[in-house]
Amino acid sequence: MTTIGPSIDALPKRHDALLVLDVDEVVLHFIAPFCELLAEHGAQLHFESFRLTGNVRSLSTGAAVSGHELDRITDLLYTEQVERQRPVAGVAEALSELRESADIVFLTAMTPHYYAQRRTLLDQHGLTDPMIATERSKGGLLAEMRQRWKGPIVFVDDLPPNLEGARRSAPDIHLVHLMPNREFRAHLPLMPKGTVRADNWSEAAGLIQRLLAG
Repeated sequence: MTTIGPSIDALPKRHDALLVLDVDEVVLHFIAPFCELLAEHGAQLHFESFRLTGNVRSLSTGAAVSGHELDRITDLLYTEQVERQRPVAGVAEALSELRESADIVFLTAMTPHYYAQRRTLLDQHGLTDPMIATERSKGGLLAEMRQRWKGPIVFVDDLPPNLEGARRSAPDIHLVHLMPNREFRAHLPLMPKGTVRADNWSEAAGLIQRLLAG
């Protein structure tokens, strides 16, 4: 499994508390630019369940787009992410305040090959906190972070399986589900016990601040 970015031991540490953030559909919009790219390739995402495979269909034939083609379009989005992806509303303002209470780390499951593009994109929008791109389980990395940060740790992700993996690997961290995309929110599977949910960064900032203070 490949991981790119600073090692856990090398991450800057100014606080006892830590905020770990997924990137796609938490910090940066993913679904909206993905749908735009699909349209350019003659396809459309139908929000009928909480998955992409089977829900992306050809505009001309109605046939489901293959997993291989979905992977190709996703890779194209990551290649062009600097031009296509934008920060979620309110994230920059929220993190500017939260940095006063906790260290912040971006933890993305994006293919590490695109690390440089993502780093450039985040930096352009003033989101300069350290980033780790990994093919490993996020839970495993969170468990390693717990060894350094002894105060509250909050992990924010849009995918319930990632939150569940974090709960199993580091049971005492706080879990926050954030997904700005309304269409997919209607089909969310069950959340791990104890997960708190926010629909936007205006809600999330207050929730996270209280968890970090607790």
